[in-house]
Parts: sequence; structure tokens; C-alpha cells
Amino acid sequence: MKRLLALLLAAVALAGCSNDDAAQEFLVDNPGATPLTLNIDGKDIAVAANAATPVELSPGEHRLRSDRLGEVRFIVYARGKGGLINPTLSDYVIASEVYVTDESKLKNFGPAHRRIDLDGVQIEGPFEQTHALFIDKSWTFGVREPFPEVQTVAHVDSSGGRINTKIFTAADFIAYVEQNSGEPGAYARQKPGGYVQPAHALETAPAQLPPLHPHYEAHAAAMRDTYARYLKATSAKQQLALQKEAMQAQIDFTNATVMLAHKLPTEANEAYNDFVHTRGRLMGSSVLVVP
Repeated sequence: MKRLLALLLAAVALAGCSNDDAAQEFLVDNPGATPLTLNIDGKDIAVAANAATPVELSPGEHRLRSDRLGEVRFIVYARGKGGLINPTLSDYVIASEVYVTDESKLKNFGPAHRRIDLDGVQIEGPFEQTHALFIDKSWTFGVREPFPEVQTVAHVDSSGGRINTKIFTAADFIAYVEQNSGEPGAYARQKPGGYVQPAHALETAPAQLPPLHPHYEAHAAAMRDTYARYLKATSAKQQLALQKEAMQAQIDFTNATVMLAHKLPTEANEAYNDFVHTRGRLMGSSVLVVP
């Protein structure tokens, strides 16, 4: 079996806890060289340099406080999968690899590229970059777990391959790319000063969904309404009811607009796609930072 980089986007899956209102597992990660301390719901959490500290959070409203961020109000949503808490707003990259029985199987996995930017250096491949405070778990292997070698990969089914994903700190990702490309020092050759973490600002969930063409907007009221109420839903019961309502709203919206695409300009349809994608991403998140 060959171990190959798949040209695939890392996808964020919707949640699936066995208990709808169960607490979710997060790791507060610190990729820096000095320890940090933050407070969640009145409890101090210490994280050593280049390490992580686990924390469990139940569905509902919570508050995080740190010197870097001040006080942040956020909501954990039922059926979430947990993930990584990034109080330094550092860059992380989720990379995908495909394990195939032979190279001809790669076509079965729909290869696709994404270009990311790490402090001015662009890298293209099966990568997703984020500096969000809360990063939904969408990976097979965590920050300090290596991709498995060929001989340790579990059985590949009749498709002839499988996809594994891993989340990296920026520095570890650069080393990973250089190792796999056989070009040690490639990043430094493009940026002699080396990687420097940019100072990102905290991003909150948008208070409103993106704009739509009037013909689409005429059918979007329920979509907007369920999202607006979801931003305020602080109990698992409310959240679960709204998740069900939102699914029906999506079905109704799709049915009502399915014949509009060929009648409207490209810009209107691109805005439609952005609207649907944004809403799906937000309402599929384990955590939203309240605007």
C-alpha cells in the first residue's frame, strides 16, 4: 500500500454525540513557547508551553476570559463533537492524506486543491487553514499525534483507499510539507526570517446571514429566522428543536428556489451558494462565539 497526499479539502462534518445533551470534549491548545492561563466559567485553566489541557463543556452559554481576548461569551451546541480551543488565535492547518492500494484509486476520491497563506508564503494542497477560537473536530489525528505509517493503517475497504486527516500547528505543518516534498528549508528560502505568527483578531458569529438576490430572499425568511434564534438558544432542548426546524426550513427553501437558478445572473447564484454554505457551517458548528 502506498501513502499518498490526497488533493482533498478537509471537510467539517456535522455533529453526532450519542447523547444529545452530553458534555463535549475540548483541548485548550497552546502552541507557544511560554505557559498560558485562561478562565472558563470561573475556573482557571493552565496550559504549558507546546501542550494542551482537556476540558469538558455542556451545551449552553459559557464565558471565557484571558489577557489576550478579554471576556468572550460563547454557546456550545447539542450534538457537537467538541474540538480545539485556540486562545492565542494561532494558525492551525488541517491536512488530508489518502491511503490507497495503488495510484489509480486516487480518482475515486475527487482530488481538489486549496491555497493557504502562512505569513506571506502560499502553499497549495489538501489543506484547510484556521485561526478560530473554537475549531470543530474534523480530524483523525490531533496536534501531537503523527500520521500513521503505511504498515499501521487499518484495513482499506473495497474502494481501495481511505482518507485520514490531521491538525497541525503552523510550524509543524511547515515541517510536514517540507518533509513530504523532499525540500527541507523551502519555507525559509521564500521567507528568510522564518514563520512569524500573525496577530489575528477574534471573529464572532455573524448576527445576520449573507445577502441574497430579491428572488431568493422572498423565500428565505424561515432560514434567517431559525439562524437568529439559534444564536440565542442556550439549552439543549431549544437547540435540538431548532436543528430540526432548520432542516425543514432548508428543505422548503431548496424546493421553493430550485427553478430560479437558470433565470438569475451568475452573481445571484453565487450569493445563494454563499448563503447556504455559511448557514450550514454556522448551524453545524459545535460552538459559536456570540456577536
